[in-house]
Order: sequence, then C-alpha cells, then structure tokens
Amino acid sequence: MKHSGALYLIVQISHRKKIMHFLIVACLTTILGSGCRREIEVEVSQPYHGSIEESFTESAKTRLANTYPITMPVTARISRINLEPGDGIVTSQQLAEIDLIPFEQKVIEDKASIAALAAQMAVTDDNSLENSALAELNSTLKAMEELVKAAALQVEAEEARNSHAQKDLERALKLVETHAVSEKEIDNSQLHADTSLIELRKEQFNYAASSALLAATAVGPRAVKEYMDREQLEKRVTEHQLAEAQARLSRAEHELNLASLKSPINGIVLERYQQGDSLLTAGTRLLLLGNLEKLEVIADVLTEDAVQLDLGSLVVFRRASSFQTFTGKVKRIEPAGFTKLSSLGIEQQRVNVIISLNEHPEKLGVGFRLQARFLTGIKNNALIVDRGSIMQHTDRSYYVWKIKNNILLKQTVKLGLKSDLKLEVVDGLTNHDHIVKHPTTMMAEGMRVSVLKN
Repeated sequence: MKHSGALYLIVQISHRKKIMHFLIVACLTTILGSGCRREIEVEVSQPYHGSIEESFTESAKTRLANTYPITMPVTARISRINLEPGDGIVTSQQLAEIDLIPFEQKVIEDKASIAALAAQMAVTDDNSLENSALAELNSTLKAMEELVKAAALQVEAEEARNSHAQKDLERALKLVETHAVSEKEIDNSQLHADTSLIELRKEQFNYAASSALLAATAVGPRAVKEYMDREQLEKRVTEHQLAEAQARLSRAEHELNLASLKSPINGIVLERYQQGDSLLTAGTRLLLLGNLEKLEVIADVLTEDAVQLDLGSLVVFRRASSFQTFTGKVKRIEPAGFTKLSSLGIEQQRVNVIISLNEHPEKLGVGFRLQARFLTGIKNNALIVDRGSIMQHTDRSYYVWKIKNNILLKQTVKLGLKSDLKLEVVDGLTNHDHIVKHPTTMMAEGMRVSVLKN
C-alpha cells in the first residue's frame, strides 16, 4: 500500500508539470502568434563618454636580465666557499681562494727552461772559434796547393834532366864500339843517368806526398763547414724548443692570472653549487650571481595578442596574493613562437614577451609569479556602453536593442576598444540614445517595452 501511494503521488506531480508546461507554451504561442502588443519590462542604460582601456591578461614570472655564472677557471684545489644564497657581494670581492702554488711553480720552471735555451742559443751563435779555424785551414790549403804546384814543376824539371842524362848514356854506349870514348866517360854518363833518375823518383815522391797532404788539408775546411752547418741545424732546433718554452710560459702565466675567483658585479648570490675545499676541474659550476636591480619579467602570450603590442607598451602587474599594482613596459618581443598546450589541452601558438619594470616593489625576487595586464589601447573620450548591452549576429556583427517611444529597435553598431566590462562604440549610437541594459534572445523588433526605474 505504501508503494502504491508513492506511485500515485509521482504520477500526479508529473501530470501537473505537463499541464503547466502546456499552458506556458500555449500562452507564449498566443502572444507571439497574435502579434499581441503586451509590454515587457526592461532596464535601460545610456552610452556615455569616458575613458576605456583595452587589455589582455597573462601569467608572468620575474627573472634577471643578466646572470653571472661563476665556474672554476682552471683545474685546481679550491678553499671552502662561505657565501650563501642571498648574501650580498661587491665588485672584485674574493669569492673563494684557489691554491696558486702549482701555477706559480710552473711559471718559475718555464722561465728557467727559457733561460737555459737562450744560453744555449748564445753559445750556438758564437762562431768566432770556427771562423778562425776555417780561415787558418783555408790559408794552409792555399799554401799546400802552392807546394803541390812547385813539386809538380820540380818533377817536370827532373824528368827533363833524366831524359837528357839517358840520351847522353845512349850516345856514349854507341861510341864504345868505335873506341871514341873511354870507359871512365861511360861510367860518368851511367852515374849521371842513375843520379838523375833517383832525383826524378825523389821529386815524384815529393809531389805524391804533397798531393796527399793537400787532399788531407782540404778535408779540414769541409769538416769545419759541416760542423758549422750542424750547429746551424741545432740552432734551429733550439729556436723551436725556445718558442715552445715561451708558449708554455705564456700559458702558465695565463692560467696563473685566471686562477682568481672574484665577483664581476655588485649584487647577490643566487645559487651555490659547490661547498669547495676540494680539487675541482676547470668548468665546474660554483656560484650563480645576479643583480636584483636588473629584474625583468617574462610572459608567454598568444601570438594573436602579441601582434597588438609594441615596444614600450604599458603593462600593469599584480601579485597573486596582493592588490598592489606596479607597471612596466614591453622591452622585447622574441621573434620565434612556440606551441604550448592550454589547461584544456588545446594547442596554442605563443611567444615570449620581455618586460622591463618601471619600479622595483619591495620583496620582489627572482622567479616570482605575477599577473600581467597588457594595455593595447587607451582612449579618454570614448563613447562607452556596458558589455552586457551588446549582442552578436551569426555573421559576427554586433547590435543593441534601442528604445524609441517605448518600442524596441535593432540597431547595428561598430565597436572599437574592448575591456572586461566596457566596450567602445564608434558608430551606430550617440550618448542621447537609450538601450536595453540586459537584452535577451526572446526580444523582437517592434516589441513594446516599459522601463524599470532604478
């Protein structure tokens, strides 16, 4: 029985809803179909002259225009870094100590090597002894050449005497048969021929000995020249070694000069990556420095909004947890856009916009989130209507419901600047017109209206 009662109650309620729905539809059909002039009540507003700002809002984040990473300039042992993030620093302040002894010792060693090679070069350049020996040997060689020439002439003379003695002996021997000469004369001729032959052999020996001595003497200047040529080669080798030693010294001095960790700016420590007091390789990150006075803001905006911005466009910032506002201006619009997914998962083309601050609010640091309102247009004497008064056709044109003699008239309007709550009308209305403040889709042209008083 309880279930039957409940079912009966549900059926009655459903039946009553159907009756009410039928009566409402019938009433509206009767009113609209019969062209009934029943008045509807509306709120009315008037366009007015005032200021309007067109803008769009995006999330933004603070950053530093320039950061200064501090890395190990050389491979070395570093002392402990006592600076903490947030600590202030000044230009040329020592950030940490590097053990300089190995670098200083390397400079000393390279300088000593250069000094030794320079001394060796000086010795190699001193050819006075070799030149003196070469001059003496050349003089001796010339003397020996003259001696050989004299020996050759002496050989020729002895050959002539020997030839003459041999001919005398031959003639004497021919005369022996005729007894024209005595035996003593023949013996003298024989002795003279033998003596001249011995003298010839002696002079020939002297010539051979002089020639051999000349050849031996000629070796001396050649040996000295070869020695001097070898010294020149050694000199060129030493010159290359000296150049290499000077290059090593330059590198050692450069590394010694690099082995310094001093602040390049007045600012603060943003991050510390190493504690120090250890051996670190060149390029190891130590600190990140920055200057909070060089704070700027970056925001990624839709590319269709970015085309409305110019360099110097005004931007109004507000912190998420505060109503305090401060301003900046567009410093740079990056040339390359990128694709980003919106919170609804829709792909959007965006571009980064960099904004410089006109003021520096207290307690504003690096990486702080902000709301950035970009002003794309400002007009001080614009004809303004409330955004809720404007309606849109299917062709994306705009219109309002204007009231004339309590009759609704559809008036097409052309809009200018747009803000969140207000719109500028540049054509279609005057400040003397009356329009429906909150139009609905049920309104039709020719309807009679009565104005509600505020």
